[in-house]
Amino acid sequence: MSRTAKIALALFVIAVLYKVVFSGSSDVEVDYEPTEE
Repeated sequence: MSRTAKIALALFVIAVLYKVVFSGSSDVEVDYEPTEE
């Protein structure tokens, strides 16, 4: 597997873990406005 593929896979895994942790345990604390420009 190429290095680019490994980096992409690592970023994907990190993103999934991040989403699971924040949506699973601290769902209430995520209280920001994504459309704030």
